[in-house]
Order: sequence, then C-alpha cells, then structure tokens
Amino acid sequence: MMVKRIIANSVSEAMELVKQDLGEEAIILNTRQIKVGGVFGLFTQKKVELVASVEEHPVAPSKKQPFANPEPVSVPPTARLHGGVNSGMTEQVIPTVVSFASRRLPEALGRYEVLLAEPALQRCAEELHDLMLSTYYKTNDVTQVEQGLVEAVEKEIQVTTATSRFVMLTGPTGVGKTTTIAKLAAYYRLTKQQTVGLITTDTYRISAIEQLRTYADIIDIPLRVAYDLEEFEQAKTELADCDIILIDTAGRNFLDAGYVEQLKARHDFSDTDVFLVLSLTSKYRDLEQIRQRFDQVPLSGFIFTKADETTELWSIYGLTMETRIPVFCLTTGQEVPEDIIWPTSPEISRMIVERGLR
Repeated sequence: MMVKRIIANSVSEAMELVKQDLGEEAIILNTRQIKVGGVFGLFTQKKVELVASVEEHPVAPSKKQPFANPEPVSVPPTARLHGGVNSGMTEQVIPTVVSFASRRLPEALGRYEVLLAEPALQRCAEELHDLMLSTYYKTNDVTQVEQGLVEAVEKEIQVTTATSRFVMLTGPTGVGKTTTIAKLAAYYRLTKQQTVGLITTDTYRISAIEQLRTYADIIDIPLRVAYDLEEFEQAKTELADCDIILIDTAGRNFLDAGYVEQLKARHDFSDTDVFLVLSLTSKYRDLEQIRQRFDQVPLSGFIFTKADETTELWSIYGLTMETRIPVFCLTTGQEVPEDIIWPTSPEISRMIVERGLR
C-alpha cells in the first residue's frame, strides 16, 4: 500500500492532487490545517495537509503542482510525519495504518470502514475487520454483522460497583468530577437511602468547594474540607458513622508530572475504591496518557463523563480492552441526580456500536 502526504492551499485543491497522484480509488486517512514557513511563529501561511493511501499499482505520472509536496510515507505503528523543508511545521502523529486497509470491505459494509479508522480501535481493527467480513459472507446480513460487533465489544468490557465505604474520584481538570460526585451523593442518599458524607481535598479552587457545599446543603449531607493528609484522616474519622463517604480530589493538568505524587501525598488509598474520571470529548491519545499518569494509583474503575457531548464512544472500548479496568458509570449531562447511568456490559456495548454507526 502506498501512502502519500499532500500539502495545498485548500481541501479541494488537495483532493484534486490526490486524484492525480493516486487515482480515484485513493482513501483519505487524515486531513488537517497546518501552518508552514515563518520565523518564530510570525508570517506563517495556512495550508491544508491531506494524507491518502491506495493499493500499490502503477499510476500515471502527474504534472508538478505549485503547492503540492507529495512524499512517500512508511507506515510502521508509530509512523510520524515531519515538516521536511517547511521548518514551521510541527511534528504530527499519523494514525496507524493496519494491514486490512488493502482489503476493502464489501460495499454493504461501507460505513464500517470509517468506524475501523477510530484511534481507539487501532490495536484490534484488523481482528474486527475479519470478524465482520466473515460474518457478512456467512450470513449476507448486515444486521448480523452489527450484532457480531456488539458481542465482540461485550467480551472486552466489564462493569463494576463500589465495594468500599470510601469512594474517591480523581482525574484531570475539566472532566466534571465535582458534578459527578454530587450525582453519586444524590444517588446513594435519595435512591439507595444510605447515609452519605462528603470530603473534598480540592482546595485549589474555592468555587469547587462552594459548589460542593451547595449540593451538600440541598441533599442534606455533611461536608468536610481537608487541606492535607492529617485533616483528610480526621475527616474520615468524623464521618465514620456514614454508610458511604465520597471523596472529591483536585483536578490538575494531566501533563504535570508531579500531579499523581501530590495526590498520593494528600490521600490514603487503603480500603478505598478509586475511580478515574475521564471526559469522552477528549482525544483518545490524551485519554491514554491520562490513564498512564495514574498507573501508580490503585484504580477500581473508570467513570466516563460527557457521553451526551460526543458522536462516538469507542474510547470506552479502547481503554477497557487495553487496561482491563472496568466501567463504574457514565454521565450524560449536568442535571443532578438524573444524568447518570449504570449500564450493564451488554447495554454499554450496544451503546458504543450504535453510536459509532450513526
């Protein structure tokens, strides 16, 4: 398979160059806007970069175009494109091109080719491709292909429940930890009829404390604020009579290498279910890096937020398959306590596949 990169002034111009270079059967792998040239970020020009592939066969040579920079690209799993002569370009990771790409799916399964290009599926895309292809040839039924995909996803996804009195939520900033912990508090207090206590160690943001205090007042549950490990242990003792104690932690930039060390210095993870909260609107590569940051934390499961704000849920499948960490719950909006769901493995698998095929 031949893979080429084209740089042009517009998408339409890039597409035309792809047709000239690779022919009508070319597949578009990636399209993005880039900045080229300039000095220290000044006087740069906006261009369109398009990466396309085609099965290797002789193609007619084309005339050189003024804005084209076709360049053969090898496609190992960690393939990268560099700026070459354009010193102002930044390095860009190109999605892995798996071997099944040279074996097109039948026309009836055309929409699955887009699905298989999802970054979260790159480690298993060839296996899923073969599964769908064999199912289709055996049954000649697209519905059976979809059901087979759901069953394949279900095999990899596990769900879990809280098994400890102490439930801690952690994760980067902006994923919705405080709102999620309020939903959990309302669920345990109003639905499960349990006594609930709240501890927050998010002392970096006054607004977070006040937001949680408002929720605590509405639900009528006690709240303790802990500024260090000693106060954290004291708060746990003060709330010892509660059936369940929910712990909110500070959100920080996940690129901060010291974040997890600070988390460990201020918390005791013993006898605690620790759930990593991740936003489904984040790029899959970022989600992988966040999860790696928390390798030293004894995670009990994932909480995925903002499921209502994305068109695909494949990140759930990719992360659970890679880590074998189960799913605790999903959130689907800002309403407390309504916008939280506790799906079974079959339910979440069906959600992932159906959302991905819309």
